[in-house]
Amino acid sequence: MKVIHSAGLLLIGVLLLGFEGCASVSVRSERSGPARAPYRCPVVLYVKNFGFPPQASVRADRSGQELVAFEQGLQTRLRTQTVRALGRYGLPVVPVTNPSELNKLRRRQPAWLITGQFTRVNQGSRALRIAFGLGAGGTKMETAVQVYELAERQGKNPLFSFSTSGGSNAEPGIITSVGPLAPTTVPAVVIAIAGKAGHGVTEDEKRTGRVIAAKVSEELAARGCLPSGHKPGKAKRPGQL
Repeated sequence: MKVIHSAGLLLIGVLLLGFEGCASVSVRSERSGPARAPYRCPVVLYVKNFGFPPQASVRADRSGQELVAFEQGLQTRLRTQTVRALGRYGLPVVPVTNPSELNKLRRRQPAWLITGQFTRVNQGSRALRIAFGLGAGGTKMETAVQVYELAERQGKNPLFSFSTSGGSNAEPGIITSVGPLAPTTVPAVVIAIAGKAGHGVTEDEKRTGRVIAAKVSEELAARGCLPSGHKPGKAKRPGQL
């Protein structure tokens, strides 16, 4: 029995390592637009809702108007998380709530506009995350991000672009939790696991907003545009812990 128990623990440990990368968001496919001169640093950052193109892969336990509401909620929350995360880097950050505002905003130069598209959203299974975890029922969120310089009248070519990819649920669930559970500790463990597993896409929104902000801060720093006294973030790349 001890041998079986040890083998089970070893298997769970291997699964944890295997799914470790699923609990974070990383930057991919980084591209810079054509060089522009003279270059002026932005004095404000604008964040516009990310869209859902027809080819986006969206898997959620709803359809019709419920699915539309789900997507609208994702758009609003990701914009909010990105604005919040960008705020730590020293520049004013303003959400764009009305697309028609952009023509007016282009006159307030110089500024950057951060926007993009959801390319994949998988809501996963909350029941599987709570019961098993370790990637079972995990979520997935992928975006394509473009950053435009609003001083450019045309605004056709982004200043730079990149994509993000990641998901949630590397933690074990109730069944795969390691270690003996006394009857008195079971309720607390169940509540803790259920609380974490219940977040799902919400956690993906937070992580995605943070990694978008970190990448933008890296670009600001590379151009000498990060305000004095502020350090750039570090956007995670594939393979990094």
